[in-house]
Amino acid sequence: MTRLFAAFVAIAGLASLAGCGGGSSDDSDVSGTVNIDGKPLAEGQIIFESADGSKAPAAGTIKAGQYSLKTAPGVKKVKITATRPGKKVDPMMGAAPQEALIGPDYNSATKLTAEVKPGKNADVNFEVKALP
Repeated sequence: MTRLFAAFVAIAGLASLAGCGGGSSDDSDVSGTVNIDGKPLAEGQIIFESADGSKAPAAGTIKAGQYSLKTAPGVKKVKITATRPGKKVDPMMGAAPQEALIGPDYNSATKLTAEVKPGKNADVNFEVKALP
């Protein structure tokens, strides 16, 4: 059993050194701002997906309107999500569940796009609107 565990640890270590599970050295740095109704989005998530679906998507966290991530160059569909406390308290939970802050035009049915060029891509900014 000890030999099997040692072999597993060795293989896992070699895989991490080979770059498995991480970004490619060919990935580009992308950063920018996300504003909601003209103000920085407090927190949320941003996803860059290849427009043709040929490459793995890349995701990042939005904090105080700022984000940065690494992704392969090319034309991307951009999805932005954020939540807020719901208006109705769930009697079973004793609290209001989270609800979407941003509508589907910015995530599941996104119309947002970006062209990521090789290297650094700064000021890739987005403006979204809050759901009523």
